Amino acid sequence: MKSKEQRGSLYAILSGLLYGSVGYFGLSAMNGNLSASNMLFWRFLISSILIFIILIPQLKSITDSCKEMFIAFINGAFYYSFSTLLYFFSSQYIGSGLSMVIFFTYPVIIMLLNYFFYGQAIPKVYYFAIVIIMAGMILLIDLNDAGFDLFGIILGLGAAFFYACYIISSKKNNISPNVSTLMVCSGCMLTCFLVTIFSNTFVIPATTVVWINLLGIGVISTIIPILLMLHSLKYITTEKASILSVLEPVFVVLLGALLLGEHLELRSGLGIILILAGALITLFSHKIVFPPNVFFKNKLTTDQG
Repeated sequence: MKSKEQRGSLYAILSGLLYGSVGYFGLSAMNGNLSASNMLFWRFLISSILIFIILIPQLKSITDSCKEMFIAFINGAFYYSFSTLLYFFSSQYIGSGLSMVIFFTYPVIIMLLNYFFYGQAIPKVYYFAIVIIMAGMILLIDLNDAGFDLFGIILGLGAAFFYACYIISSKKNNISPNVSTLMVCSGCMLTCFLVTIFSNTFVIPATTVVWINLLGIGVISTIIPILLMLHSLKYITTEKASILSVLEPVFVVLLGALLLGEHLELRSGLGIILILAGALITLFSHKIVFPPNVFFKNKLTTDQG
């Protein structure tokens, strides 16, 4: 049991780290005159084609029901695609740093949804971990880049909400990870294509550099992390998986420093340490126990004395 828990935790951590390359590949591709929705269409088209090729040898042995596959498709077309689109739109209003922090409130949303709709108890240690992680996230914000635009903030919260719904829905679907990834990517591709057509921004990438970045975001930032997250949900709870996956911004900062030559400030370093601390607390949450009502007991003893 413990080995499965560790395996699920590792999958969630790796998923978050690989998701961190979305900004690098996505923004690089958008520099080739692609709109956000158009870039995302090509991202999910490439992902869908590649995962289908992987599935070809397994087509005859697939036993997933059409109903479950359709649910996974809807999860992609609605929850995942809306989350991705709203995140990029939010970044255009308030900057990528603040959008990232708002987006990573989705573990809190998952906890609240599970508590109010499914009656799931939330370990106290998870609250503690989230407070530490959010403090670290705030330190990662570039104040010069952030803009406190109300509409942008609402878009960011929308992105977090839809991603939380996607994680919960994926947990409850028993479809195999490979087929689920194909359905999710196909659903996202359709939604992003419709948005691109209605916004009249559809173009075909014209340079090799753009195609390389699209291939990077399609494989490194999409197929592999989605598969890892779906596998992790087979072994750990949605709350734990979502908290561990917030290591993504750590990878974003480190990737910017290594590949883009960005300066790593002291506050960013402290933010990374806090996020890592929160993730470690979550990882070893089964060994951490908060004494119940400590304050009340101490007060009672003092009053009696």
